[in-house]
Amino acid sequence: MLTYLIYVIEDLIATALLAGLALSYARAAWGKAGLRVILGGVVCGLAMSVVMAVFKQTTNLVDTGTWNMRIFVVAVVCAVVFMLCFIKPIANSKVGSTVSQLALSLFVLCRVFYKAPDVLLYPFNFNLPDGNVLSSDFAVRISGFVLGIAVVVLACLALFKCLREVARRPIGIGTAAVVVIIGVVQMMTCVQTMLARRMIAQNHTLFQVVKFFSNNSQLFVFVIMAIALVLALMVIVMSLRDNEPYRNPAEHRKNKAKWRNRRRWSVCLIVCLVLSAATITVVKDYETRGPELSPSEECEVRDGNVYVPLEQVEDGHLHRFTYETQAGYKTSQNNYVTQGGVGVRFIIIKKPGSSAYGIGLDACEICGETGYYERDGQVVCKLCDVVMNINTIGFKGGCNPIPVEYSISDGYIILPTDALSEYEKTFKS
Repeated sequence: MLTYLIYVIEDLIATALLAGLALSYARAAWGKAGLRVILGGVVCGLAMSVVMAVFKQTTNLVDTGTWNMRIFVVAVVCAVVFMLCFIKPIANSKVGSTVSQLALSLFVLCRVFYKAPDVLLYPFNFNLPDGNVLSSDFAVRISGFVLGIAVVVLACLALFKCLREVARRPIGIGTAAVVVIIGVVQMMTCVQTMLARRMIAQNHTLFQVVKFFSNNSQLFVFVIMAIALVLALMVIVMSLRDNEPYRNPAEHRKNKAKWRNRRRWSVCLIVCLVLSAATITVVKDYETRGPELSPSEECEVRDGNVYVPLEQVEDGHLHRFTYETQAGYKTSQNNYVTQGGVGVRFIIIKKPGSSAYGIGLDACEICGETGYYERDGQVVCKLCDVVMNINTIGFKGGCNPIPVEYSISDGYIILPTDALSEYEKTFKS
């Protein structure tokens, strides 16, 4: 449950706050007509996300990296156009107002289209042990997914509701700040992709800038949340002043009720922000900490091989071993020269009801070298919590351990150190 709650909030909270601010600014700056334009962008973004999710799930036609680059380029252009129109006197002209509405609407559409498809696919990638959607595992995971959606939608709605009586200027400043933050982050992500694909020349300074944005992506989410928090606190302060003019006691009571409603929505937004912040920090740290891997067992290294006695691993439990590479050794297969001092871990488990053994690296191609552990007689990936089919360990694919060359002879499982050294890069920190 917690895993998918974290995933959804981490992926969507900034997008939800952007949508809430954009809708609020449209209402304050352009009235109902502008509100409909921005709402149209949100709806179109969601509709396009559903179509993209279907294509991703059912075909191999979608190149996610290429699509994301296109989305980023359009989003950055829209962000620049909106900021230009936001500056006076362009914003006060009729043409500037129209262009600003369209740019902001398209920017929100791009953000939703970028983030929502993968979130919509989470329920199809729960990796249930038995594949049964009627199981308790599915119920627990879908409840975390639904709760995450509920939190981000409520945050968007609460932000829109609480800013109803706020002046255009503070909402506009908040909206512009969020647009700039998201636009810059997406531009850096686009540059990172272009560097990786060698579409632009390598540059150390540019690489360091991109690296900063990549390593601190969560920081920018917190900045966006802080902007929403400041606006919510401002509304609470405004609601407590009670200085709005009135002509009679009835109108005074009506004003009080109005601001009480805005204050409640502000409190609701603050609760959503606190819950979101706690989820992607404290709860995420607790959930991803995971169990400690069991220590490596003794094995013998001689004659260019690692020897593991069969009697040591015949109990049907997971056994972990480590071969430490030697510096300057050139492997025969790929001529890779080892740096040395790297522990290449591998696991061995006897397959149930069989004399065969599941043997592979303590790493997979999807989750890297986070490793596996044993839970209730099952082998589980520490990072993604996927339960392995023990009978498929030793075969390539999915979250299975990376297969490694071995042989069985004279009561030993024998793994060539040459083959293990090939994977030094996988375990190198």
